[in-house]
Amino acid sequence: MQALWRWITFRHLFKEGGRTLLTLLGVALGVAVFVSIRLANYSALASFSDTVDSVAGKANLQVVSDTGGFDERVFPKLRGVPGIQASAPVVQAYALFAPESANAPRVYDKGEGNPFTDTLLVLGIDLLSEKEFARFEGMGDRDAKAALTFMADPNAAAVTRSLAERHHLKEGSQLHLLVGGRPVELTIRWILDSQELQQAMGGNVVLTDIANAQEAFQRYGKLDRIDLLIDSAQRTAVETALRPLLPPEARVAQPQGRTQQVENMVHAFALNLTALSFIALFVSMFLIFNAVSLSVLRRRREIGVLRGLGVTRKQIVHLFVGEALFLGTLGSFLGLALGTLMAQGALGAVARTLTTLYLIVRAEHLYLDPLTYGLGLLLGIGMSLLSALAPAIEASRTPPSLTVRQGTFIEAQHPPIGRLTSLGLGILGLATLVALWTVDQHRPMGGFVSAFLLLGGFSLLSPGFTLLCERIARPVIRKIAGIEGALGAAYLREAITRTSMVVAALMVAVGMTIGLSVMVGSFRKTVSVWVNQTLRGDLYVEPVGRNVTGSSTRLPLRLVEAAKHLPGVKAVDTYRSVEISYGDRLAHLIGIDFAVQRDFGQMQFMSGQSASIFNHALQSEQVIVTESFAFRHRVDVGDKVTLQTPSGTVQLPIAGVFYDYASDAGAIMIDHHLFARLWKDDRTESLAIYTQPDAPVDPIRSGLVKAAGSELILFVTPNQSLRSRVLQVFDQTFQITYALQAIAIMVAVLGVITTLTGLILQRGREIGVLRAVGALRRQVQKMVLVESGLIGLIGALLGCACGVCLSVLLTYVINKQFFGWSIRMSIDPWLFVQATGLMVVTAILAGLVPARLAATRVAAEAMRVE
Repeated sequence: MQALWRWITFRHLFKEGGRTLLTLLGVALGVAVFVSIRLANYSALASFSDTVDSVAGKANLQVVSDTGGFDERVFPKLRGVPGIQASAPVVQAYALFAPESANAPRVYDKGEGNPFTDTLLVLGIDLLSEKEFARFEGMGDRDAKAALTFMADPNAAAVTRSLAERHHLKEGSQLHLLVGGRPVELTIRWILDSQELQQAMGGNVVLTDIANAQEAFQRYGKLDRIDLLIDSAQRTAVETALRPLLPPEARVAQPQGRTQQVENMVHAFALNLTALSFIALFVSMFLIFNAVSLSVLRRRREIGVLRGLGVTRKQIVHLFVGEALFLGTLGSFLGLALGTLMAQGALGAVARTLTTLYLIVRAEHLYLDPLTYGLGLLLGIGMSLLSALAPAIEASRTPPSLTVRQGTFIEAQHPPIGRLTSLGLGILGLATLVALWTVDQHRPMGGFVSAFLLLGGFSLLSPGFTLLCERIARPVIRKIAGIEGALGAAYLREAITRTSMVVAALMVAVGMTIGLSVMVGSFRKTVSVWVNQTLRGDLYVEPVGRNVTGSSTRLPLRLVEAAKHLPGVKAVDTYRSVEISYGDRLAHLIGIDFAVQRDFGQMQFMSGQSASIFNHALQSEQVIVTESFAFRHRVDVGDKVTLQTPSGTVQLPIAGVFYDYASDAGAIMIDHHLFARLWKDDRTESLAIYTQPDAPVDPIRSGLVKAAGSELILFVTPNQSLRSRVLQVFDQTFQITYALQAIAIMVAVLGVITTLTGLILQRGREIGVLRAVGALRRQVQKMVLVESGLIGLIGALLGCACGVCLSVLLTYVINKQFFGWSIRMSIDPWLFVQATGLMVVTAILAGLVPARLAATRVAAEAMRVE
């Protein structure tokens, strides 16, 4: 076998270098997409995990709160608990880096973007408690006097060296932050060389005294967490002793628990991207099948000679499987390298989406995951071998007496069209049953199983569909393109095994494009309608950076009251939010003015009228929840949600379930008066202002700026501008899916090129005869281009049908089970025209090189063996 591989397989692969390179590129692209998406997801989550681990230091237990902090007087009570070796209070929040030049304007329009883009993680710590937690590494060479100077300076800060170098800061420099729209100025006293903190938030970490942080973030008397270093053997006893000492809103947790919660929250997003990346790998299977099939077809005489010389059928199978193994292995290794390069670009898109939808992530460093590389290599090689089995077995069954006859075109055995079509229809039926089971049993993974069954079923329909289309198109093509067109169409039938494979590859690419385009377009239209119905205020006011500072954001009470009394204002809705843990998952707790929403809002509920639901919730102290929250936690109207508040544990009934597409994490909405009473805090983060009809906006805007004073920088955004911004963010979120579609189409086009090139070389005698009886070069080219155009058309038509089925599956099964959102499906007929036209043109362009090759065939050379 080694001699056969060396003298036959490798000789052909190197001799036909162009085809080999195209096949390798197809496999490499398929593996690269899978690897890049996996690495990007892994790196984004690893960056967050590194941040959690780094800021925790050596802590192995924490006291945490999800509702904006807890009373700092808890800290002294915990220090005497047996088993606690060290403890340290922490205030942790995010702020925006604010260059001095950016502080001049006091108001911005959010629709025009955010001028402050660099997010910093600020840790307020007690330097005297930090020794055991090693967060201040790099300051050990400082003497006690320097440490006392740091603590005595109310504006002192320490920054990582990477942050200092990025913004050209040094000791003594002023560090300008934007905290909830308020400029805060710190003085850099230390620059840290801690390797751990360099990894947290990409090195964007600021450490300051805890009292300074409490003042800067307006968390007077509050802590975000208490880090504990305990004896691991006494963990259970320590946790038991701590619980009675904690207020209702605080709990004991491990530092890694936060990472697990985040992984659970973004699991659906990461899994969906990974599943999409499989599409390109799936398409590359057809490429390998074509490569090995064409090797079998072109080397039939050689196979016959080998069989006549005593080579066994098993050895023939090994010969072609070895070729697939070589192509799959080399292509997979190339794919690993290419995927690593692509992952850096994908990382930026994934991190932006995670930050927009879920949490703040600064992911700049690519983490190389051995498991991802192993899976990529295994999938690439495994799919290559699987794709090569059928043509290799076919080669082994070729009778030597037929293959040694030179000059005769011998097509491979025609596939059993009837059986393949029946099997394909059966698999489509199974896909339907799996989808129905998924919806009934709420098993999200069933949606992906159904999707791949769908693609497999349609792939098996491609031979029969190709013959049907050829039969229908033959007379039409004959009238339009003459005898050349008729010959081109006839070749589809004669080489049905090869052409149906290319049709299947194109079908998968077009099907994915149609399916995703319909789903994304429907989603966008649904979100657009939701935005228009939900964002009913005329002006939206919030401090710059509210989405970063979150529960640390606080609008001055004077601004809230002033807004209500500005001329032309008829109502003001307040908004506040905190992130909570509910059923071991993260969710959002939001406070709004139910009375304003009742009178002026038009939130869409799954059942019932908005005004009556809000009125009932106000009178009975009930809550409303988002559709995704209700779906994820299996609750409905009349059920109760349990909340841990500073006033104790409360159970509040659900008055209504409303449509919301801000985040799939889910949210609970509560009236802001009830929120303030239960949480003993009347904080407001942002305002929605409803104006009188025809009231001028500029005087209201000026009044808000005046009420805010000189110490607050605001976003004051008109309704239309904010709606446009929401849709712009939506489009950015789905950019990565368009890249995946383009790569899948590219792999399919490679299949068209390799198939046509191989078939033309095999048809040397036929083309030679045509040239000998007077066929012109342009006629031969026309024949090949008609064939390639028909392949593109048939693949596109079957892909459109597959795409519609896939879009239904994506919209009503996969999306619903993973994200809990209801999407109103909307299909634009123009999309099918575009996809079909694009694929036909692309296939014709892909056939140009093979057509030129066909036209250069010399008749005498082609028929010299006759």
